[in-house]
Amino acid sequence: MGVVNTNPPDEIEILRRAQDGEAAAFGRLVELHAEPLWRCARTLCRDDHEAEDLAQETLVEAWRSLRRFDGRCRFSTWLYGILRHRFLKARRKPRPAVGGDETAARQPSREAEPSAAAQQAEDARLVRAALAALPDEHRAVLELRFFAGAALDEIATLLGCPLGTVKSRLHHGLEKLRREKIAVNLFAGSGESPGSET
Repeated sequence: MGVVNTNPPDEIEILRRAQDGEAAAFGRLVELHAEPLWRCARTLCRDDHEAEDLAQETLVEAWRSLRRFDGRCRFSTWLYGILRHRFLKARRKPRPAVGGDETAARQPSREAEPSAAAQQAEDARLVRAALAALPDEHRAVLELRFFAGAALDEIATLLGCPLGTVKSRLHHGLEKLRREKIAVNLFAGSGESPGSET
């Protein structure tokens, strides 16, 4: 049951306590991972309410099976594996039609100034329009990387494909977007480059 050092040092002890059944420790893990987990769910589902349900179901399953987490990957990667499994399982079930992609992103931070929030919302709208023009496999990788903040190995887990494929899709997606002026704003300061291996 031991957790090895693939996780951030401050999470190791929290994970150990949570695996020993301490609900408060698992609550702390939820605080650390709920938001990025929701963003990844939103990228997969493309619907806010479905994403909320999927993220909640993922966390419930994680709590129930936490003793099986062996530390061979990051806890976040393990969570994303559960998320993907539940997403694929849900897709096999018929479901009622949902609204379009008008709710593509959560509202800007309440801490932002009104003018900054408006600019942030407009930037997000333009970026999503540019991403929508990409092939689905490239769009998914870029959204998970830049909107959900997932690491490349976590994206590989979520999409069920090799890490090399994720890197290739990221490279080609960035190349296509960089031909558009908007891509400069999206990736400025991200440290990402077409050949990035991080």
